Amino acid sequence: MAVNKLNNKGFVLFLFLVVIAFLAPLVITNSYTLHILITIFIWSMLTLGIRLIMLVGHLNAAQAGIFGMGAYASALLAIRLDLSFWLALPLAGIFCALLAIPIGYPTLRIKGTYFVMATFALTEVFRMIWMRWSGLFGGPRGISGIPRPDAINFLWLNIRFVGKVPFYYLGLILMLITIIFMYRIDNSRIGKTFRCIPQAELLAECIGINILKHKVIALVIGSFFAGMAGSFYAHYSTYISPWDYTWMKSTQMLMYAVVGGTSAVAGPVLGSFVLIGLEEWLRPLQEYVPIFTGVILILVLRFLPGGLLSIPEKVSGLTKKEGFITIPKRIRAFTKR
Repeated sequence: MAVNKLNNKGFVLFLFLVVIAFLAPLVITNSYTLHILITIFIWSMLTLGIRLIMLVGHLNAAQAGIFGMGAYASALLAIRLDLSFWLALPLAGIFCALLAIPIGYPTLRIKGTYFVMATFALTEVFRMIWMRWSGLFGGPRGISGIPRPDAINFLWLNIRFVGKVPFYYLGLILMLITIIFMYRIDNSRIGKTFRCIPQAELLAECIGINILKHKVIALVIGSFFAGMAGSFYAHYSTYISPWDYTWMKSTQMLMYAVVGGTSAVAGPVLGSFVLIGLEEWLRPLQEYVPIFTGVILILVLRFLPGGLLSIPEKVSGLTKKEGFITIPKRIRAFTKR
């Protein structure tokens, strides 16, 4: 009963936040603020993908490379093959998911620092391919002139992707699809298996769970959504280059996931909102932003190992201590005498 109550409260809160998000452009008229929110939606999709591979016990430093592959795939499909964005978007996701299979099987056999180094190297390999193969990928200059999404004309709907508002709603919908999908995975049998693997990998293998297969599935799903995020980013910005997808981007994604918390789907989204919002707020002190974010990361790791999501639990724990609960009870008991 208590769990159902908690789930109901979470669902109501989720719906409330969704309604606010859909109404936000009616209040927010500043184009730059909408651009920041669109950026947060993209990074939330990427960080949710990072979280999934973290559940099986790996830190993926190749997410930025997969993100870039999705962007380049979508751009080339739209420019070279003249495909619509609405076809290029899922195809970019499928391409990245398929790419994750040959990447995952050899790399997911190694663990810890070695896996991080291997995925870091993959990101740099991707960047070198984009930079050296200038005939296809544009070299260091990248690809410009990527077309915007085609207009939506359906019944009474006539949506043209001019300005920030249509991109805001498209980014919001893509992020919500990612959140709902990840939530469903979390509460499925495969999601429970993901969580068990890092806790007792040998035991899981002994009872018949194919560890490598489940790790590859996690990587494939995360890569699919990274590819879709890359496609959306490419058609939103209309320009991409190898410098947009460095290993530092993967580090940022990992930091957003850790600061937000990986115990629930809301964590990476919360981390993205807080840290990207903070970076924009501190833009006048741009050179000090890495110091601030570094300090925040250290404080979270020290005092909130579960991320920002664990704050209510920490506060609840504090209120049960001597000075918060038992003393008021004693005062009330004394006054009743």
